[in-house]
Amino acid sequence: MEYRRLQMSKGGSFLLSLPKEWVLRSNLKGGDVLRLAEGEGGVITIRAEESTESERGVTETIREVDGLERQIRTYYLFGTDTIVIDLGRRMTPAIRDQVKSAIQKLIGLEIVEEEANSMTIQCLLQPSSMPIKSTLKRAYILAASMHREAEQALVQGDEELAQSVSRRDDEVDRLYFLIVRQLRIALSNPEVAEKLGVGLPECLDLRMAAKYVETIADLSSAVAQAVPKLEGKEVGRELMDGLTRLSGAAYRIHEEAAQALFRQDVKLAEVVMNKNSELVDEFVSVNKLLSSRQPAVAALLDSVTMFFYQIGSHGIDLAELVSGARA
Repeated sequence: MEYRRLQMSKGGSFLLSLPKEWVLRSNLKGGDVLRLAEGEGGVITIRAEESTESERGVTETIREVDGLERQIRTYYLFGTDTIVIDLGRRMTPAIRDQVKSAIQKLIGLEIVEEEANSMTIQCLLQPSSMPIKSTLKRAYILAASMHREAEQALVQGDEELAQSVSRRDDEVDRLYFLIVRQLRIALSNPEVAEKLGVGLPECLDLRMAAKYVETIADLSSAVAQAVPKLEGKEVGRELMDGLTRLSGAAYRIHEEAAQALFRQDVKLAEVVMNKNSELVDEFVSVNKLLSSRQPAVAALLDSVTMFFYQIGSHGIDLAELVSGARA
């Protein structure tokens, strides 16, 4: 039996050295993670674990059919590796289709076992195989292209292009859910955070950035969905030009904000934030034009105007993340 003295660091943490022979025998090195478990009587057990990307083997069971898709998504977002669906009765084709529809919206999930009364889903994606910042950049590129093409579909009355924009919204959602899952795993496992290329303090900013990007995609999809409703309605060149200017201002804002985010360029972020007045001016200008239009057209385009304005506003939000992170 050995006795060792508890020490306190300057930062207030308590330190206890480990026997060198035990460390060497366990093939441990600096930076390795040890598992501590508190037992009865205040006993703490320290166990050497092999380094892993995440806590493998986490399994959750779903036993209620109500909110099935929501339950699957929730477990996925919280980093669960295996999801067992066992409803205590034979699973109907409709329930199986519901499960398959749910996992199609979540990257990495696959059905690995299927029986009469149950299904087993596993996440086959290793956490470090898709770095968070690369995934966020991919999501932004998709969202930006959706915005540009939603504007094009609106100007040209191109319903086929509008449908293409809406379909891509699902892919941005898939990337967003993956980012949230990766960030939650990173927060609980410093080793994974390192492999994903993120520091723990920036996880919150990345989560917010991902949400802003996902919302830009949602709003672009909403613009696209308005295109078929405008068929046969007279918009007028002046109003359409105003909408195009508003959309262009919003696009330039989030494009430069994204550049500032990925480069961590504070000066560029500040330039972007100063463009808010330009966005507001274009928004006010379009609203003035709408006041003289027929109610049916004005009501529909009022929503489109707000969508473009909100897209630009989320670009400002992205820029503020960069400025705030360095404040």
